[in-house]
Amino acid sequence: MKKYIKYIVIAIILIAVIFGYMSCRKKKNRPEWRTDTTSFGNIREVVTATGSLNPYVLVEVGTEVSGKIEKLYKDFNDNVKRGELLATLDTELLRTALESSRAELTKAQTSQAEAKLDHDNLVELVKHGMAAEYELRKAEFRMQQAQQSLATARLNLQRAQKNLDNAYIKSPIDGVIVGRSVDEGQTVAASLNAPTLFKIANNLDKMQITANVDEADIGRIKVGLPVEFSVDAYTTMAFTGEVQQIRLNPVTEQNVVSYSVIIDADNPGRVLLPGMTTNVTIIVKSRENAMRIPETATRFRASNELWSLFGLKWDDESMQKEREKAMEELQKEIASAREAQSENAPDNGAAKADQGESAPRMGRGGGQGRQGGQGGMQAPGGGMPPGGPGMMGMGGRGTSMASVWILKNDKPELRMVQTGISDGAFVEVISGIKEGETLISGVVYKNSKQASQSSPMGGPGMRRF
Repeated sequence: MKKYIKYIVIAIILIAVIFGYMSCRKKKNRPEWRTDTTSFGNIREVVTATGSLNPYVLVEVGTEVSGKIEKLYKDFNDNVKRGELLATLDTELLRTALESSRAELTKAQTSQAEAKLDHDNLVELVKHGMAAEYELRKAEFRMQQAQQSLATARLNLQRAQKNLDNAYIKSPIDGVIVGRSVDEGQTVAASLNAPTLFKIANNLDKMQITANVDEADIGRIKVGLPVEFSVDAYTTMAFTGEVQQIRLNPVTEQNVVSYSVIIDADNPGRVLLPGMTTNVTIIVKSRENAMRIPETATRFRASNELWSLFGLKWDDESMQKEREKAMEELQKEIASAREAQSENAPDNGAAKADQGESAPRMGRGGGQGRQGGQGGMQAPGGGMPPGGPGMMGMGGRGTSMASVWILKNDKPELRMVQTGISDGAFVEVISGIKEGETLISGVVYKNSKQASQSSPMGGPGMRRF
């Protein structure tokens, strides 16, 4: 009998050792929560794009006459005044044409005087019956032709004088020469298009950026929004500007539609040069010293498989009740904040109407509506599943609602929070969470088997929220 008792004791000890070993191993291999906490900082909602720098006004100076460049008076980077001489063309042929036009004008004047003399003489002869009426009419026609020839000669003289004047290239504006396309001795031909000789920028103390913004982001851009940009030439310097114009002309490249956004920018010290490529950041919205949480916390999703890895019990009905409770608490907090704001507002009626725009709009079954109260995603039996979707539109002034999980006493607790703007890394929290609370943003697995078990492809029948 004592022998059997000995074996029984040994078996119990072995079982206890094995059970203890398995428990320790299971505890050691249990995954851990990846956690974050609330923080305070600046949040900016931005649109990024690339663009190029250009002067406000860039004038291309050409020539209306053909000829050889005889003399250049200005070069790159020279400052010029309106009407200042830039270059001259060879004027020999143009002066010859001018003298020829003057000679033609003198000839036309002589012919006109002769025709007038004949006409006046015939008028007197016809009065005394010494000439036929027919001869007088012919004299009138000759005088009219002489007057027309005189007018044509005067126009030809004006044209020749204008061509000679055009041989002296002058600046049309005050500015800086940023381009020169010809050299002395070069021949330019002005046929259908006037050849460009110089490019003059009116003012390099102020520049314009032409940024190409994707059609998906153009709806968020408004005139007057602040802009920050940088250039590769000065990586440590930050420049600022302002949206001045949104051009309606679309540009399609490789099936991608974009629009040109014109940005005004100062050019301190003229360090920005025309043609530079800019990396533009358009600040759509910003909050200073706002309470924020990581975006990963709003994307965390709970599941039955994940809960089992932590030894937690999963029940759909309990989760639904927890979700409804979290929704009610958020609504109470929002209502309290609205009441407090109404009491402090000078016009209670206007304040209530204003707050009504930013209040959550509920869909059927307690679900949160998308953008103005349209029905959102709902779980069976009404309402939205706990923990999902991550963010739902609330309508009004850019506020949304997100589901997050709070780690409280080592157990996850569902919360619904009202959120504001997001910069992709952090999201602003308006209500629903307190400062210093610990949020679950993910899971740290000890082995790949656990990760595959809790992944969306872990197997059929798995329900994720």
